[in-house]
Amino acid sequence: MADQINQKDANQDQQIALLSHRIEDAEKTQEEFRDRIRKLERWVWGAGAVISAAITIIGIVSAADAKEINYGSNDTTKQEILLQLPSNRD
Repeated sequence: MADQINQKDANQDQQIALLSHRIEDAEKTQEEFRDRIRKLERWVWGAGAVISAAITIIGIVSAADAKEINYGSNDTTKQEILLQLPSNRD
């Protein structure tokens, strides 16, 4: 009877040691995944910042190159003289 208890204790100790080792390996793997995800997040944020900066610069350059067409909508009224040429139909 004592041998059975000792054998069962030995088996349980072995299983506990195996499970503890697996947990440690899983924790290491989890940390590696977290580090990889953090690195990818930095890349994504960096790419987003570069794209945003490029769009902003392109917008500023295109706005600076745009020419405002003035059709007199903001000017004071001006008197214009209309020339009428004589027609041959009189």
